Amino acid sequence: MQLDVSQQAVLDLPVERSAVVLGAPGTGKTSTLVELVAARVAGGAVGADEVLALCASRTAATALRDRLSLRLGVATQGPRARTANSLAFSVVGEHAAATGAPEPRLLTGAEQDQLLAEQLAGDIEDGLVNWPEHLAVDVRRLAGFRAELRELMERMVENRISPARLIELGHQRELPEWVAAGTFIARYQDTLDTLRPGFVTAAELLADAARLVSSGEVAPGIRLLVVDDLQEFTRAGLDFLAALARRGVPVVAFGDPDVATTTFRGADPAAVAGFGVRVGVDVERLVLTTAHRQPAALRAVTRGVTERIGTALAGEQRRAEPAADGGAPAGGVVQNIVAPSDAEQYATLARRLRELHLLEPTTPWSRMAVIVRSGRQVPELARALAVAEVPTRTTAAGGALRDDYAAKQLLTAVGVVLGITPLDGAVATELLLGPLGGLDVVQLRKLRLALRHEELAGDGNRPGDVLLAEALSDPGFLVTVEDMAPGRAARRLAATLQTARGQAARGATIEELLWTLWDRSGLAATWSKQAARGGVVGDEANRDLDGVVALFAAAKRFVERSPGRPAADFVTELLEAAVPEDTLAPRSLADAVLVCTPAAAVGQEFDVVAVAAVQEGTWPNVRLRGSLLRPQLLAGDEPNVDERTTVLHDELRMFALAVSRASRLLIVAASEGEDQQASPFLRLAEGEQVPVAGHPFTLRGLVGQLRRRLTSVPTDAAAAASLATLAEAGVAGADPDSWYGVLDPSVEGPLVDLDADPEARVAVSPSRVASFEQSPLKWFVDVMSGSSGGLATGVGTIMHAIMETAAGEPEGDISVDRIWGDVERRWGELNLEPGWVEQREKRRVQKMAQGLHDYLADFERSGATLLEAEGKFTLQLGQTVINGAIDRIERRADGTVVIVDLKTGRQYPTGAEVPEHPQLGTYQLAYRDGALPNDGPLGGAKLVFIAPETTTTKKRYREVPQQAKTDEQFEQFRVRVQAAGRGMAGAEFVGVRTDRDKYDYRIHLVPEVSEAAE
Repeated sequence: MQLDVSQQAVLDLPVERSAVVLGAPGTGKTSTLVELVAARVAGGAVGADEVLALCASRTAATALRDRLSLRLGVATQGPRARTANSLAFSVVGEHAAATGAPEPRLLTGAEQDQLLAEQLAGDIEDGLVNWPEHLAVDVRRLAGFRAELRELMERMVENRISPARLIELGHQRELPEWVAAGTFIARYQDTLDTLRPGFVTAAELLADAARLVSSGEVAPGIRLLVVDDLQEFTRAGLDFLAALARRGVPVVAFGDPDVATTTFRGADPAAVAGFGVRVGVDVERLVLTTAHRQPAALRAVTRGVTERIGTALAGEQRRAEPAADGGAPAGGVVQNIVAPSDAEQYATLARRLRELHLLEPTTPWSRMAVIVRSGRQVPELARALAVAEVPTRTTAAGGALRDDYAAKQLLTAVGVVLGITPLDGAVATELLLGPLGGLDVVQLRKLRLALRHEELAGDGNRPGDVLLAEALSDPGFLVTVEDMAPGRAARRLAATLQTARGQAARGATIEELLWTLWDRSGLAATWSKQAARGGVVGDEANRDLDGVVALFAAAKRFVERSPGRPAADFVTELLEAAVPEDTLAPRSLADAVLVCTPAAAVGQEFDVVAVAAVQEGTWPNVRLRGSLLRPQLLAGDEPNVDERTTVLHDELRMFALAVSRASRLLIVAASEGEDQQASPFLRLAEGEQVPVAGHPFTLRGLVGQLRRRLTSVPTDAAAAASLATLAEAGVAGADPDSWYGVLDPSVEGPLVDLDADPEARVAVSPSRVASFEQSPLKWFVDVMSGSSGGLATGVGTIMHAIMETAAGEPEGDISVDRIWGDVERRWGELNLEPGWVEQREKRRVQKMAQGLHDYLADFERSGATLLEAEGKFTLQLGQTVINGAIDRIERRADGTVVIVDLKTGRQYPTGAEVPEHPQLGTYQLAYRDGALPNDGPLGGAKLVFIAPETTTTKKRYREVPQQAKTDEQFEQFRVRVQAAGRGMAGAEFVGVRTDRDKYDYRIHLVPEVSEAAE
């Protein structure tokens, strides 16, 4: 390659000279490094095995290793590019082999996090550590607290501070958190030495290697050490470099303090400028002056960001100018996407990426990247783009394996085999609906009903969840349902689990157990075919296969490192791990857009870079780091430094790195609406505004747009002709024969054939009769989809349970405080995210607690008697069987019996609707026909609404009574319920419009299509 003057100056360095080379993004630091190594080897100054390049990450080291190998063109005895940790491991391992000591074993971040979590849990129980008040039990259970604890221990190693010294410093500086942490860390180290002898952390490994090199116990064997991305090295890594430099190894380090991404993990950007002082040898300082990657427009954006960062004593590299010889790519455009919501932001970004890929000049997917601030955003964005038919790939260790869908399914199954995960109804449902079971919701419902019928035929009455769990525990329980496809699929899964249990009993390794589950599932062939076809399904299959490969790689590493440990330990560690582990497992190499964080983009460049989700509060995230344990103070930082300014500079460094990866086009995207604002960082990269996407620029999107046009305007000849062209090309959805409502139903038979089988029965729920009468299709969708009803249903379940509990206590406490206390104990069941929505719901449910109290208090004062609470009943009317449960049966002071149904909803029936209310009518009929104990004359039924919106009086509840029915009304109601039952057993379910002229069920129907015949 042709080097510029500043790059050639690096190659002209004397062989024995150490140097630090400063360079702005795109000035060719890595290229200069490669050429320096090639020149030294070609000139005979050093041998190919005597030069080594160090990188900040394994990904960067792998890429540089391949690049060096191709450039040198000679065989070497080992990799010429490594991480500092890898070199330190070799140094310590070499010394251990020479002295007969045990080989060191690296304690990964995930393993350390789990050990800390276990130790903290034990600490909570025994209370031997006196933690300060602001580090209460709930705080110490957080993953963030453990992350700060790991950071504190890393800084202790780097600064050679023992736990006893930390306690002493805590007393001196009046930091009680250090005193407590020192006591805890001392106990933790004793536990680690007992449970994991020989294990060391990365910082300890680097410190040991630095000590061995400094003392001369290990000879480096290196005559030239080159370092890439010096700004990403931790203080422990810099100490190791210093030890090598002081032993006479020339070190040439390349870096830019303006683009450090791992300062929160201990990286020291200031060490780039002060490299000579840091390593303790005389170094020459060189600056690369020409930006080869970015043309003027993009270079201006990058410089505009870096100029806002503290200089770190190395600001001169910012003056680099774009190449004047035409070497820089032409163009250099900056574009912005500002959308009303995240969904529209991602859709617009996906469309823009598709345009760049499909329109001239085309850009390969692999030459595009989307960068986001946090690793937690990567999976969501990758899936959103994949759904819009933009193929994506992510870096390894984006999340814990337990959070990967495919890996989690295998972990759950092997957990069941080993007895770690109890096989209850929920787990059985998860396995059957997952890829190992292969059932959908409707098939699972059929299987559940079949098992339930078998149970009833044998005079049993166990619920479906119990039967599913029992069926998966032994394939023999599924013999009677093998005539149906769901039964056969469930039996295959049960047989697989049984085979794996036998292997586990014989001491099989975790690799063997996982292979049995994977091999017998047949998913390898299925997902491989899907991945080969591409598209949305193919991308999902690729991600699932990556997860499985990563899981097997983790299992292989576990067996190799700990051959004697039981398989259960592996499952427990992965299920409890909150920190993702790095992995060397192979990933999909398909042409795809990289979705990553700034740290994963170090050392890479792309034609197109999109910096997404640039939101206020997200990027920059100016939350202070280390606010709990103050690990930064151990590193020697001055206490009077403005910490928030330091954090802001770190955020700017990551943003600068992200925007500097683009060589042709930079896109910066954000959402701006009522609940969120675009970040001020968006103003640092202002450019052309991209319109919010109309459709996703895909064939599927085009077909949808044309169909919408044609159904709205049937005379649109252009739309019809375009659809015909697409249909001839075989594009899915274009042919009208495939449209909704055109094809014949796949099944035409009734749900329950009452006419063909006189013994057949149809089950009817009292609460579902009204839903069926209003809209049979709404009833069908709700029942067949297994809809839970969301928040409203959860609140109703809790309030009903509390009322039942209060009713079961002879002189129970019905105060508002007691009722609300019961609600708070179960509040976590609602799974609400903390925030204003949760607070609003709490205020609403608090009013419900007051309404329930008022009703129960008025009931006691009235002299009425509670006869039964949550009374279950079964009533048969011909072939219709009514199964229900009544909240309360009360006998009033006048001796009449009233049936009560508690309601937490906000809508109540009008006066005209109450006499025909089917749920109350069903309860009255059950009492009238003896399905419930008859304890007096029937006085009717009533709904009791405790939702605050339903009250119109001073009472905080509302009663809606239904008068007792006459014999004639009961006869009419029997006919009505039987008609509803026959309709529920039918083959057709018609959608009915509501008064608001809308369909009132959770399925999207396009009126132009659904009502074409009207």
